[in-house]
Amino acid sequence: MENKSEQIHVESAIEPVDTFTTSPDLSQKDVPLVIKQAHENNFHINLGWRSWMIIFLTCFCLAGQVFVITASGSALAFIIRDLGEAEVAGWIIQGPLLMQSILSPTVGRLSDILDRKFMSSIPPLFAFVGAVISAKAKDMSMLIGGGILIGLTLPTASIVHAIQAEVLPLKYRAVANGFSFLAATVGAVGGGLGAGALTNQSPDGWRSIFWIQAGFHGLTALGFLLFYWPEAHPDYPKMSLKQLIWECDPIGSFFFIGMSALLLLALNWAGGKYEWSSPHVAAPLAVGFALAICFGLYEWKGRKDGLVSHVFFQYGPNFPIGVLGFTVEGWIFYSAVNSITPQQVLNLGFEPNAWRISIRTLAYAFPSLAMSIAITLWATKKKDLTRPLFITFGLFLIGTVCYATLQPHQNHAQIVYSIIVGMGQAGPLTLLVPLVQFTAPHAWLASASGLAYSGRAMGGAFGSAVLNAIINNHLNKHLAHDVGAAATKAGLPRSSVDQLMKAMDAGQEKLIRAVPGINKEILKAATKTSRKVHAKAYNLSWWSIFPFVVICMICLCFLRGVKELMTEKVEATVENVEKPSQGEEKA
Repeated sequence: MENKSEQIHVESAIEPVDTFTTSPDLSQKDVPLVIKQAHENNFHINLGWRSWMIIFLTCFCLAGQVFVITASGSALAFIIRDLGEAEVAGWIIQGPLLMQSILSPTVGRLSDILDRKFMSSIPPLFAFVGAVISAKAKDMSMLIGGGILIGLTLPTASIVHAIQAEVLPLKYRAVANGFSFLAATVGAVGGGLGAGALTNQSPDGWRSIFWIQAGFHGLTALGFLLFYWPEAHPDYPKMSLKQLIWECDPIGSFFFIGMSALLLLALNWAGGKYEWSSPHVAAPLAVGFALAICFGLYEWKGRKDGLVSHVFFQYGPNFPIGVLGFTVEGWIFYSAVNSITPQQVLNLGFEPNAWRISIRTLAYAFPSLAMSIAITLWATKKKDLTRPLFITFGLFLIGTVCYATLQPHQNHAQIVYSIIVGMGQAGPLTLLVPLVQFTAPHAWLASASGLAYSGRAMGGAFGSAVLNAIINNHLNKHLAHDVGAAATKAGLPRSSVDQLMKAMDAGQEKLIRAVPGINKEILKAATKTSRKVHAKAYNLSWWSIFPFVVICMICLCFLRGVKELMTEKVEATVENVEKPSQGEEKA
């Protein structure tokens, strides 16, 4: 092999760089560990019912996890109408995402070192309890508390993806994650339609969402306890408690958990309850950034095998680019697509109720699913992840610009915008997890997946906080003033303005008709102005996403191809097989 250590360069904007066109010479010192492992014990294993049962279990688990966020986000506006306290309502989504953000790397690391079975089956039991608490919540604080418990199961996504990856051949990692995307789509569609149907039945119909979540989490725990029996962990010997704690990087975990919690807390408060200049925002923000710097320095200089192991960087820039891409995707999906878009549809007057809004979201879900199938087939056949990622992030960029210019008169255009964003979503969700996993030797597989999902959750939580801050700040400055001015100009007594604003905020026609002095012309003027103010607020929030998508697309140009890693190797089969002799192994 000639000049294997040659530095990777950009062939073109969407051209993956392949450093090996044939089987690599594993005797050379500069060959990354992931390449060596991909070609060791590289032989075909017939996949039986055990492997596919595990794939089904993992898909069911992921469908439930996506349902958690999607259903809650879709019903967020109606939960606010029922319980009030809009300034802290963002924590309904951010609470579970916070748990995923801060715990995913550590939970993934524990499963790499200890055991995947119990690390994947116990957290859903806590989520079951949290779902029951949320279903019975009497106020927003109780609902958020239940959401925190639900969030304890979200960090297991890294374990679930590691299980999928290690029971199938390396060449099928895109297929494994394609199944995950299918499951996630089912969860998303079920969450959206379910939330719409349930909240449309009654003002507190959203409570049934959490009872459904309880069923998901209970069945997930039962499934893994009954059917998942992996072999003893092959990569680590038995260790003492002190050694186990050290392997989990306690210092790095402290910095990471502290920075994540404080930064998200500060951004959430800035988005609703406090001003940016308030000590409640400034203090945790400053300390959070300081801990972030400490975390980066420690993982860089203090320890080579910590949460961010240096082995992830042996295969070039794929790991940081993959995590960045997942962070941007989480920012767009969790905050904008899942939370802001339903509010746009409602407050810009495109649809009047939750059920109609949820039906409308199918324009996003089905194109996304179709695109994912095409991407999976391409990536597996061509062994190419780069081109599909670049193209789909380009669709993200187009969709971002479209939503950043959406106006109240563009009812049908919004459906087209959903199709564009849905197709863009398919690439990152299908290929970014395999991209990150291909940078990790088997002993760090769930750790790498955990960092990727932590990045996605951080992006979603940060995005929700930032977008809510932008929207709420604009609405607080302009909504009451502009709508009140329009209503009084149309003839409404000034004394009735506050009552009109409360009635419009509740979205109930009975309350609106009860406003003293109201008539059709006044209501028409107030509604038109309200929609304009909301449109401007949402436009500003979408524009904040634009630069991150551009940066991500530039970084994708530097990806290294993974063709040499997509072999027949199965890292942890659950089938009953005997390892062939050396002469029977495939190169």
